[in-house]
Amino acid sequence: MLTDKISTLAALTDPVTVEMGTTVTDLIQKIRRHKVGCVLVTEGDRVVGIITERDILLKVVARDVPFTSPVEDFMTRNPVVLGPEKTVGDAVKIMNEMNFRHVPVVYADGRARGIVSIQDVINLVAESFPQHVLNLPPRPHQKMANRDGG
Repeated sequence: MLTDKISTLAALTDPVTVEMGTTVTDLIQKIRRHKVGCVLVTEGDRVVGIITERDILLKVVARDVPFTSPVEDFMTRNPVVLGPEKTVGDAVKIMNEMNFRHVPVVYADGRARGIVSIQDVINLVAESFPQHVLNLPPRPHQKMANRDGG
């Protein structure tokens, strides 16, 4: 599973993008409409940044910034990206080491292919090991006093 190429993932999240100069208001509307946790910022076809819900909360809302401000004031420029030929293991390593929840997947020419999210990885694990994941109690240390059911 960890050696599967990112490009083969059925659950690879399609990228939601905005152009440089987009206002925070328009960005938030796009996030709500598409129900995503992050948006890639592009200049032409090239990915030049990423902005997440966490960025909006910490860099915009917490600082009482005008929502007419452009996204480039708050985005992470030149984000860490993976090519589609990289593996799920590569994505997990980056997420773990850098505490990311989203990693953009970008072609060599800078065009967005998708986003690997931590939820995509969790879904892949659950699909790969359904008996192990679906049969876990809500809290693994929990022991039931009585057997329920027939």
